[in-house]
Amino acid sequence: MLKEDNRKLQGEQILLQESCEEARRLCEEAQGKICDLWTKQQQEHQRLEENLQSLRKQKELLTQQRDLAVKLQHHFTVSQMRFENLQQELEQTTAQDESLLQMELLKQKHYVPAPVKKTEKAG
Repeated sequence: MLKEDNRKLQGEQILLQESCEEARRLCEEAQGKICDLWTKQQQEHQRLEENLQSLRKQKELLTQQRDLAVKLQHHFTVSQMRFENLQQELEQTTAQDESLLQMELLKQKHYVPAPVKKTEKAG
């Protein structure tokens, strides 16, 4: 009877060892899959991080370009206002010069020279 119990226990021990081996194999397989997934996740995270850095740089460049465009627009507006002011001044000066020139021409038209006195030469 003890021998029979011993054989049954040995059979159960063999089944337990096989079950343990199968469980160990499944654990190793699962661990390998988990490691693969973790590696893929890390690679994806790395790729996303690089994309984020690239987008941040692009945003910074676009912000700089926008700021530069605003400054250039301001300079252009100031320059345009200066040009318009100078153009007005030029038109005013030209009008004044034309008016003065016309007055000079009128004076010359109506100018009557004083008679020239002849001086006698001593002999």
